[in-house]
Amino acid sequence: LPLFLSLSLPLSLSPSLPPSLSLGGRGVIITCRYDREYKKNAKYFCRGEWSTCSELIKTVKKSKWVDSGRFSLYVNTRAAVFTVTFRDLSEQDSGTYYCGVEKLGPDRYTEVNLNVVTGE
Repeated sequence: LPLFLSLSLPLSLSPSLPPSLSLGGRGVIITCRYDREYKKNAKYFCRGEWSTCSELIKTVKKSKWVDSGRFSLYVNTRAAVFTVTFRDLSEQDSGTYYCGVEKLGPDRYTEVNLNVVTGE
């Protein structure tokens, strides 16, 4: 079955550079940018409303892939981005997600609205 994705990205951790998306097989790769001042901070990907967002994967490591279930996360401090790979997508994965950076006070985050449609 072919897989179709639509993605809306209303906010950004670094306002001039919104996240990007690429599709491969039945997965998606979401690249989230962050301000360089947060290069040592933990990065994470979560689902749900921001106030109750449940973490799907998180890391404080850089230049090393971290895996958790259907998710992988890689932090590239040189480019000031972190990449989330989300595998084996289905329509049930449609919803609101956030790329987040932990910091003192409210975390910095980017909202990612993912719509997964499987074709015939």
